Amino acid sequence: MAKSVGIKNADYRLAVLKTDKRKMEIGMIARPLEWAGWSAARDFLEPALQRSDESWADILPELEDGQLQLWAVLQPDSALKKRDILYAAAVTRIVASREGEIAEIYLVGGRDFEFWLSDLSETIARSAQEIGCIAVRAYGRTGWRRPLAKLGWREKTVAYEKALKEK
Repeated sequence: MAKSVGIKNADYRLAVLKTDKRKMEIGMIARPLEWAGWSAARDFLEPALQRSDESWADILPELEDGQLQLWAVLQPDSALKKRDILYAAAVTRIVASREGEIAEIYLVGGRDFEFWLSDLSETIARSAQEIGCIAVRAYGRTGWRRPLAKLGWREKTVAYEKALKEK
């Protein structure tokens, strides 16, 4: 279910505005932990974080100081003009590689991804290119393979893990 959140225009930098059946706004949140939609965004990101090797204790300071960036996919509520509907949230970071900087989509979660995945992918890619990144990389479960392939993404690596029992 989409989550209704209060938002002020100063809370995010609008990166793209798409008009279709559902008018969506995608933006990077300026002060993510102070944003009225943070709780709803965190709920969307929780399943992805559970699959990672990090915790909120690791991530919150990096969101606070700008090492990680929070993106939101919102549908403005035209009836009330007070609350927007949050459809998705993503966390990105910039990492160095041999060839140059890469924007990584580290966490993503939401609902009705068919309405926003393409636009979010394009928006983050455009923003990354504007700051000089040479590529965009995403981490996620295998369920993202097909939808991302349709958008031109290719699988680059697969990670395997084996738990070790304590002696």
